[in-house]
Amino acid sequence: MQKLLKKIDFFKSLGWFGNIILSIGVIPQVVQTWETKDVSSFNWSFLLMWAFGVFFTFIYILEGDLRTGKRQYPLWLNYLVNIIATFYLCYAKIIYS
Repeated sequence: MQKLLKKIDFFKSLGWFGNIILSIGVIPQVVQTWETKDVSSFNWSFLLMWAFGVFFTFIYILEGDLRTGKRQYPLWLNYLVNIIATFYLCYAKIIYS
């Protein structure tokens, strides 16, 4: 039993670590865009697919968590940060283009 709990903690830690990396990964792009106001390299197809993809996936995860009573907070962190970041990049593309 103790071995199983350590294994579960290990995989939970991996989930947290991976989602934190994914959450942080978008921040340099947001900061660079904020500072330079350069959005010329952003492709609208990519931005919109990314934005709606993370938004719809977050809704899917949230609904599943509410239905099962389980909370997957690492996924919530990742998707919330990415939703905010992507919609900011879409906003920046409109404003700075």
